[in-house]
Amino acid sequence: MKITGVEAIPFKLPVRREFRWNGLHKGLGHFVLVRVTTDVGVVGHGEAVPLPDWGGDFGRRAGETRETVCTIVEAQLAPVLLGRDPCNIAEAAAAMERVVVGHTYAKCAVEMALHDIWGKMVGQPVYRLLGGQVRDTVQVAHMVGLMPHDDAMAEAQGAVADGIRALQIKGGEDAERDIALVRALRACLGPDVMLRLDANQGYATSKTALAVLSRFAVGELSYVEQPARGLAHMAAVTRGTPIPVVADESCWTPRDALDLVQAGAADCISIYLAKAGGLRAAAAVAAIAEAAGLPCDVNGSIESGVGNAANVHFALSCPAVTLPAVIPVSAPAGKHPCQVGGAYFEDDIIVEAFPYKAGGFARRRGPASASP
Repeated sequence: MKITGVEAIPFKLPVRREFRWNGLHKGLGHFVLVRVTTDVGVVGHGEAVPLPDWGGDFGRRAGETRETVCTIVEAQLAPVLLGRDPCNIAEAAAAMERVVVGHTYAKCAVEMALHDIWGKMVGQPVYRLLGGQVRDTVQVAHMVGLMPHDDAMAEAQGAVADGIRALQIKGGEDAERDIALVRALRACLGPDVMLRLDANQGYATSKTALAVLSRFAVGELSYVEQPARGLAHMAAVTRGTPIPVVADESCWTPRDALDLVQAGAADCISIYLAKAGGLRAAAAVAAIAEAAGLPCDVNGSIESGVGNAANVHFALSCPAVTLPAVIPVSAPAGKHPCQVGGAYFEDDIIVEAFPYKAGGFARRRGPASASP
């Protein structure tokens, strides 16, 4: 079997409401579908959700756009992939690394499509190709974006009514707003809902972040995600607060994970398949975290059903992923199981809703590789 074509197709989905976080200026719903064809008729699909205004610490990771993803995939990656065996993913990944530095979102979308082909050829779901199932369900955390207080309260309450038991609360622009919102949510929702405040580096320094975090009473805040910028400041926050610290922007690649562990700069790691550059590299990040005793979640840029299927397969197969995943409940128009929880888009390019129950996903039975 040989690769005969690699195509990048931009598309959009309508959003249920506007979602925003600190540093994000362009809204959700903009995607690139990567389609890989073979000489035996098997087709694989992957996805990128590029964000031009989001990246790593101090601008060390450049934002990608739909235009850059399409150009890199078709002009740079496709020529070195044509004629290769799509199931030899390690070789294909090495070829992509030789011709392009960075551009992890583009590479991830291609690698995702190759896993899809491999699964279809052997009649197995991708989580088995990744090592097999280690859990029965993947719990979902709903993102409450930067929005007015009353809207945020209603969004969170709606998600909990849909069975969600974990919330990622976007903050970082106004510390007073963040503190008041978390306190109100805890008082309203009780002690059993996980509240994770994501500052998206918004508190910048360890002194500012620690001053904010010191104002939370014991039990009010479950986790804080990326409160500061850079490993030195993240390490100071991790040492200075009893609240578990999750690293996101500070950890992209396996090398980043090693640096973070050595610096003691987080208690947990948020893994994006696209940040790492694909399923294989994301598994390496998770292995480093597991060896260091750091729990992980699967996070992302709020993918459509194609990219989210890869998220779920990865989470089902990865021992280190024990935190609720900040990913959508993917479903086409008219078939969404929730009113609010995990519902970011009015429609999707998939034809069936993901198997959602009690705040999470259960794997589907059967060989389909492109669905959980």
